[in-house]
Amino acid sequence: MTILELYHEMRAALKGSADAATIDRLTTEASRFTSTVGWANGVIDKDGRIVEAFDSLREIAFARFKLENDSDMATLHDALADLIVAIRTHDEDLDPLSDSDEHDS
Repeated sequence: MTILELYHEMRAALKGSADAATIDRLTTEASRFTSTVGWANGVIDKDGRIVEAFDSLREIAFARFKLENDSDMATLHDALADLIVAIRTHDEDLDPLSDSDEHDS
């Protein structure tokens, strides 16, 4: 599964009604991507669009958790948050402008 496929499947599951097994599979895939982000050779999300898209899904998962009190939605929300943090951290580590304060001294 590619990250784009993950996004589309998550969006469909969150906008519709997905069973627990589907949510669990998508949570597992998000966690798998989180664990491999550090292997990327370059910046993953130069324009911030990937993080923005997955953050939107995270917000939907949180809203559904609040509405339905579904622990699977809470787990999916957390997996999405972890993925977002992993991408941001990876990209900030590779972006020479992100630590420009150190170069000003």
